[in-house]
Amino acid sequence: MARLLGALLAGLLVVTAAHGTAPARSGHGFDSIEAARSDWNATAPPTGGWTPVSLPDVWAPRWPGFDGVVWYRLRWSGDGGAVPQRPLGLLVEYINMAGAAHLNGSLIGRDASLVEPLSRSWNLPRFWVLDAPLLRPGANELLIRVSGLSTYQAGLGTVSLGPPEALRPAYRESLLMRRTLPLLGIGLTLVMGVLYGMLWLLRRSELSYGWFSLFSLLWVFYSYNYVALGSWPFATTEAFQRANHMALLASIACFFMFALHFCEKARARTRRTVLLLAAAGLAALLAMPTALLEPARDITVLLALFTYFASCAIIVRHAFMSRRLEVAVLAACLMLPVAAGLHDTLVFLEWLPGTRYYVTLSSSATLLGISFALTWRMVKGMRLVEHFNAELHQRVDEATQRLADGLKRQHAAELVQTRLTERLSLVRDLHDGLGMTLSSHIHSLGNRAEGDSDDVALWALREVNDDLRLIIESSAFDDTDELADRLVPLRHRSTRLLESAGIECRWQLQRLQGCRLGGKRGLDFLRVLQEALANVLKHSGATRVEVRIDAADGQLRLSIHDNGRGFTADAGSRPTSGMGLQSMRARAARLAGTLEIRSGSSGTLLELQCPIEASVPA
Repeated sequence: MARLLGALLAGLLVVTAAHGTAPARSGHGFDSIEAARSDWNATAPPTGGWTPVSLPDVWAPRWPGFDGVVWYRLRWSGDGGAVPQRPLGLLVEYINMAGAAHLNGSLIGRDASLVEPLSRSWNLPRFWVLDAPLLRPGANELLIRVSGLSTYQAGLGTVSLGPPEALRPAYRESLLMRRTLPLLGIGLTLVMGVLYGMLWLLRRSELSYGWFSLFSLLWVFYSYNYVALGSWPFATTEAFQRANHMALLASIACFFMFALHFCEKARARTRRTVLLLAAAGLAALLAMPTALLEPARDITVLLALFTYFASCAIIVRHAFMSRRLEVAVLAACLMLPVAAGLHDTLVFLEWLPGTRYYVTLSSSATLLGISFALTWRMVKGMRLVEHFNAELHQRVDEATQRLADGLKRQHAAELVQTRLTERLSLVRDLHDGLGMTLSSHIHSLGNRAEGDSDDVALWALREVNDDLRLIIESSAFDDTDELADRLVPLRHRSTRLLESAGIECRWQLQRLQGCRLGGKRGLDFLRVLQEALANVLKHSGATRVEVRIDAADGQLRLSIHDNGRGFTADAGSRPTSGMGLQSMRARAARLAGTLEIRSGSSGTLLELQCPIEASVPA
């Protein structure tokens, strides 16, 4: 690869040098070409001081430091003094900086501004068709007024005279090289700068994109020098050129930073050094006196060229070391701009003859190479992301399958646990309710006197049946059912039993809409109510009982008041009061509530209060 790149660079240098050292043309179709100096406001050529010249001409070596107007006089004779019958074509390759053309005393063309700020015609070829009435049968004279500054190679390019159809191809070629291709290059550079600038804004970590974008945008401003037809937006040519050289220096500094980041050589100390040197150079150009601008301009061009070559060397070396395709392509694309930059520098410094520059044409190769390299890296990154996404998708599928299997096993275990829990809950309910009732009545039957009837046994069996019904009815509800719905079966059954025993039962249910208790809490509440009504039925001797249930302010309140004979809880005046009261107090504790019983000659009052949303200890 090294030999290939070296051979390519050598060939480009030979071709570029051949362009730069082509013999100067003195003009075609003219008998004599002369030049004379004049002042800025001259409207007519001087009468004396004419000097023979050849074209293309740069007047700085002849008149060093002269800024002003130079008149070029080109003469030729008609064919044998006959009246011309056919038009002639006139091709002027360039006028540096601005000018006007007169044929036989008639103005045939001029630039917009012949004084500061000067028009810029050095990049604009001119072609006129000279009609026969403008031509004389004998001697003809073409006067071209050129306004220019010696610092910027002021002078006149090649002027050709001949048949229009013979000069048109040369005009099109010159227009292509001096206008069309540079404009296309600027447009391409601008597009690349904007595109990669947007990519950098979306991905700030890719600093090579950002430096390339900044380099491209600054290079657009520098390349504008090759297509601009005036000094806008600056008031003088000197200000325009100063800004142009600042853009050159800044763009090359950005290109160097791009090379460092692209080749992964951007150490912090190196970056700071480059940026400080670039800032110092820009400040020096900005503050430079006009008298020192010309040598400073030459130094700037040489410094920019050296920096550009150093950047290319970094990229070429990285291509050798990394063996990456995109870096090798970029290194190869940089060879053409290197040769063009070397040629243009020699022409700019007047070490090579000629006025044609190739850097704007060759810069497209740099942009295409960099664009390919950055795009290739982006594509490689996208491929890595796609591969990672595919691998991640596979891993996610595997993890999903493992999770699904685990969830199935967990669900099966939860079903088994739920069955065990329900069985255990049923056992506890039977133990707490039915078991306690059976134990109580077995004890009563075991201690009854011989003369007692079997009513006690019958009563015990009925109570067991009621408790079993309560368990069965409660199992038909879930946690979403309201308390009022759970009370309906117990209320109906209890009222019927009380009234059959001659006890009037009144119920007051207030504000129970939306009141809900969980399965266990609801069952505990109903059992307290059932136990209290069973005591009224069995022991109170009452003729009336009032049941009031109210839900308000997050509290559920139960009040049962009968007009029976009452009892003394501590004395245990009722045969079964001890066990019943203990059971009710235990259930009130599980409800996180309080149970109060007040009994006297006027009857018994039982009050239970518990929070509706309280957490019940296990």
